[in-house]
Amino acid sequence: MHVLVPDDPVMAVIFLSVEEPLLHSLHYYYRAELTDAQAAIIRVAYDSWGELQQELPARFRSHAPDAVTDEEDGYVLEGVAGQRLTRLCAIDVGQHVHHLEACHRMLRQAQLDRHHGTLALLADVLLEINGGIDFVDRLGRVLQVLRLPSPPRLLAAIPPPARRESVTVVALNTEEEREYRGHCGKVIGILSGDDGFAFVTHWALYAM
Repeated sequence: MHVLVPDDPVMAVIFLSVEEPLLHSLHYYYRAELTDAQAAIIRVAYDSWGELQQELPARFRSHAPDAVTDEEDGYVLEGVAGQRLTRLCAIDVGQHVHHLEACHRMLRQAQLDRHHGTLALLADVLLEINGGIDFVDRLGRVLQVLRLPSPPRLLAAIPPPARRESVTVVALNTEEEREYRGHCGKVIGILSGDDGFAFVTHWALYAM
């Protein structure tokens, strides 16, 4: 299944913030605190995360997610009026998203068990990792974006990743731009949650 992910610095920051403190830490630093079954689920999820990361733009693998990458892969996106738009990247989530969802369900259940008074070592580990930030919630938001259905017309207009000798300009027509606005608005809504200010400031990054 292919989905459209915006080449968006806010999305990239959230994506990167999940990997190091959560998945990487659980896989490499907390193995002794996990059961064999838990460790296996996390290992498969971490591998899937890495596979997906390779399909995403460079900012999703960079320590500078706000770097300019508009012409990476020789592709820029324009609206009907000729304005430069935040690029969309068509990625194949395949079975990777299912593996990550299985991991997220396990981690979220551990949090719920702790909330209801059930003793669980994994819940204690997550509390230590989170340090005031709910990285499990952030993982859930990223997965919602990766599961968001893409408008077929818009998906067909976006070129597959490729290295090109010259820059390819993809100009959306009126209907495609309408779908673009709707799709990007849904992504921003997922990442912002109930924070109206975060939604407005994030939306302001999109040239519309």
